Amino acid sequence: MKYMHFKASCSYTALAAMMEYHGTDTEDYRIALEMKLPWLFAGEDGAFISGPMLQGAKWFDLWLAPRGYRMKEERVSRDKLCVFLRGHIPAMVGIRTDSGKHAVVFTGYDGVYHFINPVREGSAEPDRLSLKEKELLCRTEEEATVGRVAAAEPEEREILPLLQTSVRVIRENCAAITAFTAEKHDPDDYDAVTDSLFRPLLLDGISMLKLAGETALAAEFAELQQQFLHFMRGTRRQALQETFSADRLYELTEQYVFLIERQIREEKQKKRRGRAERTEDLF
Repeated sequence: MKYMHFKASCSYTALAAMMEYHGTDTEDYRIALEMKLPWLFAGEDGAFISGPMLQGAKWFDLWLAPRGYRMKEERVSRDKLCVFLRGHIPAMVGIRTDSGKHAVVFTGYDGVYHFINPVREGSAEPDRLSLKEKELLCRTEEEATVGRVAAAEPEEREILPLLQTSVRVIRENCAAITAFTAEKHDPDDYDAVTDSLFRPLLLDGISMLKLAGETALAAEFAELQQQFLHFMRGTRRQALQETFSADRLYELTEQYVFLIERQIREEKQKKRRGRAERTEDLF
């Protein structure tokens, strides 16, 4: 059984579970570290995202493609989902739970639909789910994305441009937070931007830094997280900058940038070594 080892890693745990069907034993944290997930930030659909929120074929293939696999995704309407799943084992799909959307792995059908349910080891939540058709359909969207791992020719994926983009995006994220905290907003406005604006640095970034062994920097970001949560529990009538240190956020973000730039330097050195080795082979 594959368990979650970092916050919100259900899709990466689901990927690890599917890889068992292909004879590969791995874990969510190993996939994340091997694809350099702690150092990746992106802007998608008007939101900033990082860490475990970087999901789907574009991101999973950073790890899958060099190993001779690809993530195949299909959009399946709700009325066709059950038939589709029965013909594709294993398959990853998102379902609604009490805590939000959650990735599970379909493993079989015998009158009910059976799923691996990624949880933390020792959790009170079940690590397997069995759902009747009506219950399954009630938990899915009108059109669901179903992911499958398929064998393919091994292919190295270029990580350097993504790391370089991450430097720009993380700084843009910091600047957007600073601008937002400087003004007063309606209390409900904060809920609307918690995931798209604050989550990458104040939640997922912290778990990624811990995963990468950068615990000291993670702890300093966690202090800012507590400032934000203290504000969110209050009336939210004043500007957030009165209780949240944007200057400290900038300083910590630049420390995060330094770590990403270190990864960039390592990737450039790796490319230079590769070119040198290919040159030597010519002679």
